[in-house]
Amino acid sequence: MGVMVNGDSVKRDEYDFHRKAGRSIIEHRPVFSPDGESLAIIVENIVRVYNVYTAECVRTLETENDVNELIGLQFPENEDYNLYGCSDTGNVTVWTWENGAVLKEIKLLIPENAKVMTFDLVDSNECCITLNVPYLNHIVLSTHSLRTGELIYEYLDTRPMYHDMVRVSIGMCNGDKYAAIVNGTKFLYIQNLHQPHIKTQIINHNEYRIISVAAHQRVQNTVVITDTLGRTTVIRGNLYDYKQVAREVLHWHFLPPLASCFSAHGNYLYTGGMEKVLVKWTLGSLANKANEKAFMPRLPGIIRYITTNNNHVALTLTNNSIVIANAQVRVVSTILECGGVSPAGRAVGGALLYVTPLAALLTAGRTGHLQLYSTTTDKVLYNLDITEMNNLPSERWNLLPLETEVSCAAVSGNGEWLVTSEYRNDGITYPEERLKFWLAQQKSAKPFQLNTCVNLSHGGCNVVSLSLNYKGEICVSAGSDQKFRIWKKENTSQTNRKKVSWTCLTACYYSSGIGQFVSNSVYNDFKDAIKNRPGRDEDLPYLRHVDERNDVIKKLFNIHKDPTLVRDAELNLPVKQDTNFDMGGVAISQDGSLIAAWFGSKLTLWDVHLCNLRTTLSHPALRPKGIHVQFGNRDAAHYLVCTTEKCLAVWSLLSLTVKWLVQIKPTCLTAHRFSNKLAVATTTNDVYIFTPHSSEPILTKKELIDPSSGVFKQCTFGTCFDDEIRLYLMRNNSEIYCIEKEQSSDGRLEVISQRKLPTSNFGALLAEQQLSEVQTPRTAEATSIDLNNLASSTIVEFSLAAPHMVPPVSLLCTSFLQRLSGVEIKEQSDDTEETKPMEVDDDSSDDDDSSEVKLNGPYAPKVTELWTPNYEAVKEKKLNKIMHEPFLDLHSTGTLFGV
Repeated sequence: MGVMVNGDSVKRDEYDFHRKAGRSIIEHRPVFSPDGESLAIIVENIVRVYNVYTAECVRTLETENDVNELIGLQFPENEDYNLYGCSDTGNVTVWTWENGAVLKEIKLLIPENAKVMTFDLVDSNECCITLNVPYLNHIVLSTHSLRTGELIYEYLDTRPMYHDMVRVSIGMCNGDKYAAIVNGTKFLYIQNLHQPHIKTQIINHNEYRIISVAAHQRVQNTVVITDTLGRTTVIRGNLYDYKQVAREVLHWHFLPPLASCFSAHGNYLYTGGMEKVLVKWTLGSLANKANEKAFMPRLPGIIRYITTNNNHVALTLTNNSIVIANAQVRVVSTILECGGVSPAGRAVGGALLYVTPLAALLTAGRTGHLQLYSTTTDKVLYNLDITEMNNLPSERWNLLPLETEVSCAAVSGNGEWLVTSEYRNDGITYPEERLKFWLAQQKSAKPFQLNTCVNLSHGGCNVVSLSLNYKGEICVSAGSDQKFRIWKKENTSQTNRKKVSWTCLTACYYSSGIGQFVSNSVYNDFKDAIKNRPGRDEDLPYLRHVDERNDVIKKLFNIHKDPTLVRDAELNLPVKQDTNFDMGGVAISQDGSLIAAWFGSKLTLWDVHLCNLRTTLSHPALRPKGIHVQFGNRDAAHYLVCTTEKCLAVWSLLSLTVKWLVQIKPTCLTAHRFSNKLAVATTTNDVYIFTPHSSEPILTKKELIDPSSGVFKQCTFGTCFDDEIRLYLMRNNSEIYCIEKEQSSDGRLEVISQRKLPTSNFGALLAEQQLSEVQTPRTAEATSIDLNNLASSTIVEFSLAAPHMVPPVSLLCTSFLQRLSGVEIKEQSDDTEETKPMEVDDDSSDDDDSSEVKLNGPYAPKVTELWTPNYEAVKEKKLNKIMHEPFLDLHSTGTLFGV
């Protein structure tokens, strides 16, 4: 068998590593543009502008100086077309909204190492911020000038405790602007911004914790708060004196509402939270409609922020999306970014698959869903509902109920079949476990349609690994019951039609195959019915008190990025018995004849058709347990690559020996279906792309990202041509990165959003490049070169033209016919006679044919002409002239050569 030698072409190529998708668009509150046509969203350190009706990103705003993260955006009340943004380090950037140019940047004078938490505009010349200073345990409230960045005033008497749940809103009371501050405790802080000595603290009823606050600059002397009991309280009166305020309670929410906001004119109030329902309240100022409610139910995530303008309302949801609705609470558009994985799905671990026909990645999504993300358009194409179940309602004693999650997924090489596994085990009822086979649809609104559903495919045990062959005819599923099952696609005939379905051939096991039902511990966190039985509110301390170690409200506030569930699952693993035969990864060979499966530290090979054990591979370095396994493809089909917690090994199936082994700590392994390449990532975020033929990697990337912030747990190859490499990696089960060949700027299309926009309306009418008809004088040599190029291009155009467009041959000149026929032209000598300019006899009459003139220039033919006219008469006249006149005209020669 021949072995392909790795060329050096791949090694010489430069590969770029960049973030592809998974950026969070829900960390901060978005803002509507003054015209109401666009929505500005903070995405880490940039601002994306989306169209309200089409949900398309129309442009991107960047800062001139590098910033770590933007924390706030706002338009001034009296200035329509300047957007103000502030970073966590106190850098304020002002953009002109018309063309997105940076107008100015101001550095706020704040203490060193202080972090800005909130940013609000008092007016176009002053801003109000809150700071988190490392050596202080309280929040610093201050105002700064937007012209110089200097500190105007620091409110020393208003010092809320820092609990990482700070919300600030600016309102009007008695003609002065105030800042309403909540920090997750029972206190509401009111601070007059113009008169620092005027302040107050308002305690919530029954000392329930306040989560959100909303104020309005047009509705004076009014502020709204929401608490952990689900109540919305409207406080009116003299807010600077807690004894002179009146409270109105609006109670519909049963769970804590995390967001609240007034309408543009203050006649309505919007609230929302964990119920995934938006509630629109009519305030008492409208006659006959006081306390009237309108609802927007069945939202795909928990509401984090609410933003309004005259015509629309934007809802920021925990599934990394923003829903835009009209004033009648009807959805207009949805801005969806890849990510938004449910907490339990993040703990279990999501899938990362590449669907070749769709040129898209299949990743984990919200509860019970998979996302189909296009790598060409950088958009989420579909949200595939895998479980097809309604969300379970939360309760106060169980804020995070256990949902049925997608635990594993696999796709065939041709993209025709998708296999998914879903699981739920609450520790009380019998486990729910299903294996589903989905068929790709060519002409349908949904990319995949359910074909076969197998209930309790592994007897209620969680499926840990899935594998499909290239054609999608054989499927292997490995479960925590220490068995793997072989599934085959079969054609069954029914009345007047044929139907394709999947059936189980057999179940294979290495030992007795009677392992206990084992699942991830995240499935058993909130399932103790005796411990978490319903009771009075006094039994739930999180409603009134702040828990510094394990604050439930804080987890809900940051549930979209809280990694504690993952860490708890890793630290509190259930006690397992008989772990020597736990199932690991499974794989099917390229020809579909062999199955490789991990049973503890033993790598087994099985015959697909006979369903029997062929051999067992073991090595001392592969202990205690194998994790991944992949067959090589193409010329490496006789190799088997496997990983454990501390090493990567390559087996030769011809000799059943280890060809080479390296001591690394792999986290994921993938193989390219159309080449012999494989890729592996380690715990230090090192990526190696290699072939089984050699232990020397083709491409090595060291510590691409700091491992402390997360490691790569999933990887897959994309569409690759020739020797190119395109590898996708997933970190924290939501962030997608890509390693691909650097693209030159020559082959790129111009990005309209990155153009330099004209500074005036007249400039928009001018072209970026202008040509003039005035030509510079050229020398004879340059003219001849241009003529040669012109002649060559003319011949090409003549050859490619249609026959009916070609002129008749009688109209073509001799030299053009010679070039067209491919006749070779001899080089000229350096004789002065041959380089002499062409002369025409003045005595020649009009009766003489013009073709009788000799061609002495560089284009004169040097071979036999296609036709020869009568030159005898002309020759006699030329000879007589040469005999009686000087050979060279000194005056003409001096003029020609510049003498």
